[in-house]
Amino acid sequence: MSLYGRRSQLVERLEGLRLPIGDPLFIVHGRGVDDVFIGHDYRGRGIEELLWEVLHAAGFERVVYSTLQRPLYFRDGRSRDLSRRRKPQRPATRTLMRSEFSGPLGRCVLPGTMAVHAPEAASGVPASERVHTALPTLTDQHRVMMLDHFMRQTEHRTAVVLSHAEESLRYDRADRALAGALADWAEHGDDQNLCILLFRRHTLEEVQQFVAELRSVPRLESYLHDQRQRSTGRATAAIGHPHTAELERLVHIVRIRNDLRIGDWGGLSLAVRAMAAEPIPASNRQAQLRQLAGEKRPLDVAELRRRQWVGGSAQDDRSVSDRIDRMVGLRSVKEHLEDLRWRAATDAALQAQGLGTGAEAGSPHLVFTGNPGTGKTTVARLVGEIYRDLGLLRRGHLVEAELPDLVAGAVGQTAIRANETVDRALDGVLLIDEAYRLSDQGGRGFGQEAVDTLLSRMENDRGRFVLIVAGYPDKMEEFLSSNPGLRSRAPAANVIHFPDYAPDELHAILLDRMRALGLHWTAELEDRLREVTEGMHADRGPDFGNGRAMRDVADELKTRWARRVRAVVGTPVELVDLPNRYRAHLAQPVPQVDELLAGLDALVGLDSVKELVRDLVERLRLRRRRGAESFAPPHLLFVGPPGTGKTTVARLVGGLFRALGLLKHGHVVEVTRAELVAGYIGQTALKTQKAVRSALDGVLFVDEAYSLSRSDHGRDFGKEAIDTLNREMEDLRGRLVVVAAGYPEPIDGFLAENPGLRSRFTERVVFPHYSGPELVEILRRTAEEQGYALPPATARRAQVWLDRQRVTHPRDFGNGRTVRVLLDRMEARLARRLGGGEEPADSPLAFAPEDVPYGDT
Repeated sequence: MSLYGRRSQLVERLEGLRLPIGDPLFIVHGRGVDDVFIGHDYRGRGIEELLWEVLHAAGFERVVYSTLQRPLYFRDGRSRDLSRRRKPQRPATRTLMRSEFSGPLGRCVLPGTMAVHAPEAASGVPASERVHTALPTLTDQHRVMMLDHFMRQTEHRTAVVLSHAEESLRYDRADRALAGALADWAEHGDDQNLCILLFRRHTLEEVQQFVAELRSVPRLESYLHDQRQRSTGRATAAIGHPHTAELERLVHIVRIRNDLRIGDWGGLSLAVRAMAAEPIPASNRQAQLRQLAGEKRPLDVAELRRRQWVGGSAQDDRSVSDRIDRMVGLRSVKEHLEDLRWRAATDAALQAQGLGTGAEAGSPHLVFTGNPGTGKTTVARLVGEIYRDLGLLRRGHLVEAELPDLVAGAVGQTAIRANETVDRALDGVLLIDEAYRLSDQGGRGFGQEAVDTLLSRMENDRGRFVLIVAGYPDKMEEFLSSNPGLRSRAPAANVIHFPDYAPDELHAILLDRMRALGLHWTAELEDRLREVTEGMHADRGPDFGNGRAMRDVADELKTRWARRVRAVVGTPVELVDLPNRYRAHLAQPVPQVDELLAGLDALVGLDSVKELVRDLVERLRLRRRRGAESFAPPHLLFVGPPGTGKTTVARLVGGLFRALGLLKHGHVVEVTRAELVAGYIGQTALKTQKAVRSALDGVLFVDEAYSLSRSDHGRDFGKEAIDTLNREMEDLRGRLVVVAAGYPEPIDGFLAENPGLRSRFTERVVFPHYSGPELVEILRRTAEEQGYALPPATARRAQVWLDRQRVTHPRDFGNGRTVRVLLDRMEARLARRLGGGEEPADSPLAFAPEDVPYGDT
């Protein structure tokens, strides 16, 4: 049964409440229980008076109030009279008039037909505001007995109101009797009589905790637990803070009675909405408005903010439409918001004319998809204001929730937690970030229980709140597909995608944040910050914070600037204040070729590699001179026999490209077929993607890449790895360098596996066999690194041995690897030659010609 009484006296905070059906106890709680309520008749009332109104309108003949201070009292004479003990009527006696008078019955007079005394009706005071105290000297035991009697009788429909339930439960001397009565009412009550307990606790959870701590009313504790688990039909009601309409009536009351000035009549609605958005009781607002009137200060948003009586920034003074237009980027989101706004406005206009009332309203619930920091929370707040301005939501406030706000770790607790989160969002917007985590709770099913509770509340509290679920696009699609009810309540038209901000948009957000922090800066810093935002955008990963990341940059700039200027705020922010971790995004001077080739010069040969590095340096210099942007580093093919330095050079390439500013990190991840190919269908792509992500902003070196084109007994898992690698090379262009190495002919077969590969690998670096003198030079350098000398005679004999190895084993000659084998054998023969004697004084030790093995040995 709806708690609608006379429209002139009820307030919006009570219109959504419903008397329980089948529950004899009704738990009323909340921040507003002690508040003043401004009715549609512009009169202030307390909760007791309003309850009398709604209970009287619901058909209760008797309403009884009780506190420890006033054991029994009433707000209307009928309730008082029905509660009095009836006196036996005396038999009628005949009264005679004086002898000189007579009437229709002669001298007889009928008793009780003279005057009717009705002071209550004649007083002009509404019944709900008259207090009739009865039996003030009742003991606690007799009080409980009287209340129990009222709840048990069936002659007159009765409501018992325990106005201060906490005090009654904690301090009543007949606490055992009261606990027994409550238990009996809960167990054996019917639809006729009702006991209302008014708690000052803010939430139902706090009420249950209070009752649990008492340990004297266990049946009430279990009753509350059952109520918290319900998604519908709960015998509880939360009284919140005043809505916009009620506060507007309060403003006019103070304006008339206390001569409150209105600063701007056109902006009055904005000021009232700002007050309604804050969780502050009407009694506090009344005191604030009276203070303004007493100080002769006007009521407007600026004055409210100056006194910190409302929140928000200066931008909130603009209309919702202006604020949407001023948002950076998000063109598609703005269009969707405008569609949403005008659709709701049109529906309201049609209903005002009695049109379109037969059609079911479309779902107001929304899905936001996108990466973090793309404005989802800001837009959710705007959605609440749009619906509030159109009268579709009373408050339009935003409640942000995550997984812990909805899911508990124990059976039966999730529904309770989810219900209370929805309760906080009633008349506003509930935003659940990373909502897909609700469908990823394993076999316990607690997440699904939360989803079921949300679906139930969306149906039963239709029009009372808007649910917005947000998260990454692919994960949100999986989440919506996990439950048909979600998909039906969030159709495709209600899905809004928030794209990542472009570099220029990130730059604008960063500068706006710096202005909001009160900073001013040099022109040089503004230009370099553009480089930073471009670099952060280019290097962004799945967890990139977008606008949030820009706020972090601005906050760190201010911190370093504040430490440098030491409160001399006239000093601008300069490049020196930029934290070091952001300097990696700044363009660095092109290094000299000699500096870059220092590592390569330590290697023998490799002229083709050195030529490639020189070309890259000259290209960069040309682009810098023309003011053009840099270019993406090329993917490379290292072609040649084993032992020619391909792996060594690949490890150097990362550092070279980082020095040139082409890669951010330049680390090298070495993989083979085993790290890319799995043995099960669908796993190879995931394995390859994992390897690619580990090499992001660096080099992925695929040794013996041609092995990927080898078939596994007819299963083409290697082909899947090649296709995945080809796609990742394109998608991550500029953030990844792939170096594929192998023999010349097999590498050509590898490129033929996918038509796109040949165009991806733009540079082919040939590693030829080392010549005899080059091999001897490698032997000499390696020997010196280990503390040995290679005299000329020994070097000549070593070259003969290496040439013989090349001729004897032409197909698997190892070049540098063969040199390492030779050095190991020479060291062994040297040790044998020296025997167990002491090491000669001369250092380094010199290899003798006889330390070089003969033939193939």
